[in-house]
Amino acid sequence: MTFTAHVFEPLMSVASNAGVRFVSLNRRDYPRSTPLTPDDNRILSSGTDKEKGTFLRARGVELGRFIDRFIHQQNLPAPPNGAQGIAGGVALLGWSLGATFIFSALANVDALPSQSQARLSQHLRALIMYEPPTVALGSPRPPQLWSPLIDTNLPEKERVPALLPWLTVYFNHGDLSTRDTDVLSYYVPGLSRVPTIYNMSEQERARVVWTESSDKSEMLFMFFFEPQINATYKRACYDRSVRDKFPLLKMWNIMAEHSSPHGIPSFWTMEQDNKEHGGGFVDFKVVSGGNHLMQWDEPDILFKACIERF
Repeated sequence: MTFTAHVFEPLMSVASNAGVRFVSLNRRDYPRSTPLTPDDNRILSSGTDKEKGTFLRARGVELGRFIDRFIHQQNLPAPPNGAQGIAGGVALLGWSLGATFIFSALANVDALPSQSQARLSQHLRALIMYEPPTVALGSPRPPQLWSPLIDTNLPEKERVPALLPWLTVYFNHGDLSTRDTDVLSYYVPGLSRVPTIYNMSEQERARVVWTESSDKSEMLFMFFFEPQINATYKRACYDRSVRDKFPLLKMWNIMAEHSSPHGIPSFWTMEQDNKEHGGGFVDFKVVSGGNHLMQWDEPDILFKACIERF
């Protein structure tokens, strides 16, 4: 949330130099993407559970259709003979709240035509989650978790502007190996590096930052769709009937050690969920030195972490 597809420009440049095509999409309610309809907005604010499930399913289906159409129209090669570790195939990267929608694309692949399902089965090699927060999994938030966006002590007009530096800070957390939410830093930024937002020029911020949805459709989705999001996440990651459709697929959750605290508890949650389902569904990696916007500050490091997942 809050950032457009342009935030991936440095990472796209690194990928292009390495011979990897990188396509970055804006979700609904972001610039140059299809707006949400009046009925969509009604569902976000006051829809029934069934309507909310249908809404999330529709977002996954439209994403799946785009991926399939892109593969077909661009004549993207599948890995030869289904082999691993060589050219060909497609990876999906879901950053922050965006991970929810790649979960939905995978969980609802059965809504696509059989030919599309077959094409995705042959091409999809990796699903990479880069710091999905707890709301992207539909899992409970730690009681200590704080964000300017939900702090009612802040004047309403200042919450979204305050969110930008907070999301891009380099936090100095305690010992993350303890898996204890009390060791996380929630408020005070570290002093080792400038927050990413201050590394952007005025022109870059104009392309990269989009706050119109942050306290409107995004907030409604995050806080009113928890059961639907959680069911979609678990179906995509741990349901054998889904995973068996993608024999090449590997799933990874990538976390940066100095990131804002909203993504770290969900990393631990997913580790536990993976264990409870027998293990082997999702792999995990912690990247040293990074924050929530490595795609801007450290694109080489993030690209390496992603490409190693193939």
